[in-house]
Amino acid sequence: MKTLFKNGFLIDFEKPSNVDILVKDGVIEKIGDLSKEKADKIVDLKGGIVSPAFANCFYRSVEAVKNSYFSEDKEFNAKEREIIKKYMEVKNILSGSLYFQDFSFETPYSFVEKINEKEEKELENISLSLKDSVFIKIGQSLEEMGEINSNSKKMPSEFLEDFGFLDKKSVIIGGNLFEKDELEIFSSYNSNFVLLPNDDARSGRRYANINSLNKFHIPFGIGSGDFAEIDFFSFMRQILSFNSFVMENTSLLSSKEVYKIATLIGAKIIGYDAKVSEGNFANFIVLNSKNILNQDIFKGIVFELSKQDVIMTVKEGKILQENGVFVMENGEVYDKIYLERNLKK
Repeated sequence: MKTLFKNGFLIDFEKPSNVDILVKDGVIEKIGDLSKEKADKIVDLKGGIVSPAFANCFYRSVEAVKNSYFSEDKEFNAKEREIIKKYMEVKNILSGSLYFQDFSFETPYSFVEKINEKEEKELENISLSLKDSVFIKIGQSLEEMGEINSNSKKMPSEFLEDFGFLDKKSVIIGGNLFEKDELEIFSSYNSNFVLLPNDDARSGRRYANINSLNKFHIPFGIGSGDFAEIDFFSFMRQILSFNSFVMENTSLLSSKEVYKIATLIGAKIIGYDAKVSEGNFANFIVLNSKNILNQDIFKGIVFELSKQDVIMTVKEGKILQENGVFVMENGEVYDKIYLERNLKK
């Protein structure tokens, strides 16, 4: 099966250009001027911006639905949890995210939180059971940081180091309060970070020190966290605004750089190659180019578009959503009404 996506404008972070994309059996076979190519199906992108998909590096569907629509003490049965999982998967796809992992459910990764509330023996057992990656939600509150320091007489980063968590491929979720000395330790272990701009804004937390993350060459991605709103354009603007108004450093992070963080870098952190290139899976999104006025394409994407401008999400050559409709299931609308219809009050 061959599909030709024609008349697209490809963002590749090096030299954006007008291209056609030929997909065979879910893999990109050719990129370029393919006007003479034959295909089983032709999709005219009409000048839409072809981009790597977003990577939602950390979210928890059950917590997100509770925090956004119900209450923290609301309990769901197994069937309802599966409905919530599907709902959040669709929300990711509609937002342009193809690379994501739901940490409300069993995952191929290990996830650890509330380390300050765990006994040393439990932490030792967790560390010994780790085989590959470990995602650690830590460093978001002074209370948590203080308890770890008070109980262990060590900085939280040293505490993680002693238990062997940093020997794995460690991904720090949050990490808002880590300063220079601790970030230096994370850097020496090639740790990655995931920022949660939506959670931070709603909780009134300060953002992680992006200046220091860059200084120590610590890669970071973006996650939607524990709320149901998924809008990477908003997330990117929040990060850039923090740089400008709080860090007072407009040159620290450019629109192009933050867009790369939201796509390629974030995907790499959770184990995917998101580049739209020959030989890779045909995973990409198409953005509405008509709403961009800025001559800088990346500034235009970040500051002039919203999640409603993700006009197509393509996975392995198949269109999952088009113009806000999840086309894989007869166009059912997965919104709050869908949840209310399927979940008990």
